Amino acid sequence: MRLFKRYPVLDVVLVNTKTGNTFSGVLWRKRLGYLVLRNARMLRRDKEPMTIDGEVVIPADNVDFLQVVNG
Repeated sequence: MRLFKRYPVLDVVLVNTKTGNTFSGVLWRKRLGYLVLRNARMLRRDKEPMTIDGEVVIPADNVDFLQVVNG
């Protein structure tokens, strides 16, 4: 969880999960135990990205790695 303290919110990120999903979006909040993305899309192999309405809440335990796209 200490890893997430280094990343500023309001940047566009790619979040790769341990369950094999990848999400892109604005890192809106970092809370104890989870990340919140807005304007999120789920990236899928050989398919168009799927836009997700609302917020995506990703448990920190499920995050494999996080990439800041801009910053």
